[in-house]
Amino acid sequence: MEVGKILGIAYNVIPVKDLEKSAAWFVKHFGFNIRHQREDYLSLFRENRPILDLIQSDNDSRAVFEIKQKKRWIITFFTNDIVSLHDYLKSEEVKVGDISDEGEYGKFFVLEDLDGNIFDVWQHHDCELVY
Repeated sequence: MEVGKILGIAYNVIPVKDLEKSAAWFVKHFGFNIRHQREDYLSLFRENRPILDLIQSDNDSRAVFEIKQKKRWIITFFTNDIVSLHDYLKSEEVKVGDISDEGEYGKFFVLEDLDGNIFDVWQHHDCELVY
């Protein structure tokens, strides 16, 4: 292994209004587990891998930005079965967009959490992610 190089992204931090309520939402819908809970901050893991840190925000900031007046996400989740995940989230009344098949680039859909943070979900069979 090379020393002094970026090896990947360890986790992402997103702002939420209600830490407990948001954490429960992510645990329910994505099976994350909670670790390192502090007064206004906690970590969400998939098994032993950190995924998201939720931080209770005292304003309306969200993990989104706009391009040509369209909200965009800053985090993309990876799945191995986009149709099943999409169907499940819709059945749970999570705000999800339609699945877009972009051929060689894979399939995508966008979802929104309780706080208006927007996430992209991606499936691509030719991409190997190391966990």
